[in-house]
Amino acid sequence: MNITNWNNDEILRLICAKGRISQKILLKKFAKELKEVIPQSTFANKIRRNSLKISELQKICEMLGYSIIIKKNDDF
Repeated sequence: MNITNWNNDEILRLICAKGRISQKILLKKFAKELKEVIPQSTFANKIRRNSLKISELQKICEMLGYSIIIKKNDDF
């Protein structure tokens, strides 16, 4: 699936839907596993502003069992 032009909200909705997890539960898991508390309002604002860090996305993907793969387009 090519998500190159997606924003944070679209990517996280997909990840949460595929992982069958809500953002609220995701944040609880974040706090428990990584000892990192992010208030839900702060997290929601990061997503809305499209300012989620790649390291945060990597942690979320790792926690839910997903990989981020970068693949060169054949067009180049």
